[in-house]
Amino acid sequence: MELLKVNELTKTYVKKNKTVYAVDHVSFQVDKGSFIAITGESGSGKSTLLHMLAGLEIPTSGEIILDKTNIYSFTEDQLTIFRRRQIGMVYQFYNLIPTLNVKENILLPILLDHKEVDQNYFNQIISTLHIEDEMESYPNNLSGGQQQRVAVARALIHHPTLLLCDEPTGNLDSNRAHEIADLLKLISIKYDTTIIMITHDMNIAMQADDIYLMEQGKLSKFEDRL
Repeated sequence: MELLKVNELTKTYVKKNKTVYAVDHVSFQVDKGSFIAITGESGSGKSTLLHMLAGLEIPTSGEIILDKTNIYSFTEDQLTIFRRRQIGMVYQFYNLIPTLNVKENILLPILLDHKEVDQNYFNQIISTLHIEDEMESYPNNLSGGQQQRVAVARALIHHPTLLLCDEPTGNLDSNRAHEIADLLKLISIKYDTTIIMITHDMNIAMQADDIYLMEQGKLSKFEDRL
């Protein structure tokens, strides 16, 4: 079932009186529960694309239809609520709050939204990510791989419609990077979570169901380039 549809999405900048296309008329579709990787060189536009999917950056033109709703038809306040409730974000550098312990970091999105914690779901997530013994630990006492697992748990805790991962393995060694990629694949299958991951590492991208290549703002399916 189609969850996400991107139509002619474009982002331009003016540089030295010339129009530069960071994202150039990109169109693609993603089914619910799919795990998609987008790879490409630095500056190819992949992070700009991800930020527009997250509602963090306004496109110049085009549309993003998520769960049958054009997210850029929202007011600014509606878009803020949409991001908080519908989008999960995982970044390269974890972005954990050092003064909060692991449990508090994970539950923060729920508490900020004044929602009740689904304890059963919380227990499932921390078990799946193998961090159930770290609830009272603080981020500075964890390895990079453990911190990223906590960041993934935090992104999942509010049952996001779409999980967006911006170079989630970029700050990890090879072994830890493959562990995180394996866990994202498991999460996609176990929780029917729709994931779009940006990565420069083709070995990590190979974990995904489909791979797209971003070049100079244009997106193409990797298998079409073979």
